[in-house]
Amino acid sequence: RVSGQQQWEKELGKVKVETIDDSDKINFYTAVYHAFINPTIYMDVDGRYKGLDQEIHQADGFTNYTTFSLWDTHRALHPLFTILQPKRDDDMIKSMLAHYRQNPLGMLPVWSSYANENWCMTCYHAVPVIADAVIKGINTFDAKKALAACVATADNPLYDNIPVYREYGFIPDENSDNSVSTTLEYAYDDFTIYQLAKAL
Repeated sequence: RVSGQQQWEKELGKVKVETIDDSDKINFYTAVYHAFINPTIYMDVDGRYKGLDQEIHQADGFTNYTTFSLWDTHRALHPLFTILQPKRDDDMIKSMLAHYRQNPLGMLPVWSSYANENWCMTCYHAVPVIADAVIKGINTFDAKKALAACVATADNPLYDNIPVYREYGFIPDENSDNSVSTTLEYAYDDFTIYQLAKAL
């Protein structure tokens, strides 16, 4: 218990705030705590874990993570990780790249949970997370292979209206109830692929 408390003190202590009211400080550090509890470590003590292909894999040289709710987290949480937890962010991206290699569809995670892909959100928001880390120079993974994974994901004809998006530059309303938001988010994700390619 003491060890756990010390680890949390170290993590929460990465940010120092001064407040007039202690309740504001309590709210702030509670929010930081909540920001750090997911994604979650997903492997046994020896580094083995069940992959998306339902096979047993070994996390070699990284901590494997899961619970990637990327539609919710790519805008703010992952950029925060690049500042406060860069090593953890690097391991999360290595986990995403392992997910890509093990995915029968050859895609980065959309909303992965343990050895499953939930497909419950739109777009491919692992892409901006990867681009952000590479551009900030905090990656220890192979950036060129990561770029290839980003492009393969963005070009996958089996996923969420990508063929019509590629043909027209937008998703027509008759193809999707989320046509406008998905078009905007694809455009953003593709812009980050461009930024990653330019940086390399």
